[in-house]
Amino acid sequence: MTVQTILIIFIVLLLVYIVFLHIQVAKRNIFIESTVRRLSGIEKSRSMDEMMAFLLEIQKLSLYSSYFQDKILDESTTDFILENEKDSKIFIHYTKEETDANNILKEGFRFADSFYKTALPVSKDKLDLITKHNRRKSFGEYLIIICISNDIVNFYSLELEKAGIKNHSFENILTETSTSRNDNSDTVYVLSSRFIKGYVNHHTGEIVKNPSFDPWYNSPDFMKNIYHLKTNKNFTS
Repeated sequence: MTVQTILIIFIVLLLVYIVFLHIQVAKRNIFIESTVRRLSGIEKSRSMDEMMAFLLEIQKLSLYSSYFQDKILDESTTDFILENEKDSKIFIHYTKEETDANNILKEGFRFADSFYKTALPVSKDKLDLITKHNRRKSFGEYLIIICISNDIVNFYSLELEKAGIKNHSFENILTETSTSRNDNSDTVYVLSSRFIKGYVNHHTGEIVKNPSFDPWYNSPDFMKNIYHLKTNKNFTS
């Protein structure tokens, strides 16, 4: 094969590749234009159902699957997260390592000072869930699901009120371990592992359930914690 023949083959292959790139760019431009038109229509109609359907449609487009790998909108994922929504308070927390996610399932959710620094409340409002997820998903691909029954929340909120304790809320006393201090002198609490429903890998959709999960779990230690707060003592295990 002569050098001239090799050069011709190379030029032909290069031209084919250039045509392929032009086709891909054209398809992407069509997709963007279509998306803008769809979003404009949704904004005018302000239909939540239409917005959710559109988001699901975008996620399923195979041509752009590399841009939409998130499984948060999968029905199995949202069903798992929101399953107990009618009778429970649900919170989500993100962590980067699966070993940390498994430790939370076994040992409980550790938080410093305020539970709400890293735990976000969610409800059946899926658009709210997606918004919060997009703000926090960079903190890790493992989404921890925390679920506490309304009965437990209401009971211990009332007990704290009856005890005159105003600087703590229910999540601070739902622990069976001693409190401690971190390097910043913040109080560290460990929410009982019984309130950890499991976790979801929001990249793959894999769901890991906690076999010990019980949103109605009521330990005698919880009332002891209220007593210790009332008498200005540290929590004890």
